[in-house]
Amino acid sequence: MAKYTLELRTIIDDPYAPYLFNFDYEFYDNDLKSIFENKFMEYYYFDEIGFPTIQRFKHNLKSKLHMIMPYYKKLYETELASKDINFLLNKDLKETFIREVEQNSSLENVTNTFGTNEGNSLGYQADTPQSKLSLDIERYASSANKDISNTNYNDNSNTNSNQNSQGNEKTELISQGNIGTTSSAELLEKWRKVLINIDEMIINDLQDLFMQVY
Repeated sequence: MAKYTLELRTIIDDPYAPYLFNFDYEFYDNDLKSIFENKFMEYYYFDEIGFPTIQRFKHNLKSKLHMIMPYYKKLYETELASKDINFLLNKDLKETFIREVEQNSSLENVTNTFGTNEGNSLGYQADTPQSKLSLDIERYASSANKDISNTNYNDNSNTNSNQNSQGNEKTELISQGNIGTTSSAELLEKWRKVLINIDEMIINDLQDLFMQVY
């Protein structure tokens, strides 16, 4: 029964009162925050708060948590590292392989063009035509000439193109799990001990929020 102020259970059990931890604060693992809060409320369930009002008590609880949590968060990380606990993994290996890839390609284009050009030209002069010429032409002229040309041609063209490209091929190998040096049960047990010890330290650190007179 309370003598000086309210017992913590009065705040917790009041259906009209808001949840005790209805404020945000840093914690070493947010997934475990609710477990810690339940431990705290069970431990101080029958203790009287050290402040005249619930509002003052909650304000100082929040202020105290903000003050001490950075230390306990770092302590939590240090404890896990010192006990070689990476949660339930004792193997976390990542290997990266990089291979240089070079590609060469060449293209050759050959073109041949050949053919024949033929041409005929005819010239004549008719000052005073006197006779009929016999140059495959039925006309009178003083003089005439006929040229026949025949030209053969052959064109060759050769085009070469080379392409060279370079790049890197990256392969990553990730291996995680228990390699057998420590069983998963042993790792879990070590992890639980770390949680229990740190939670107990935090709870004890919050003792000055309650009445110390009995």
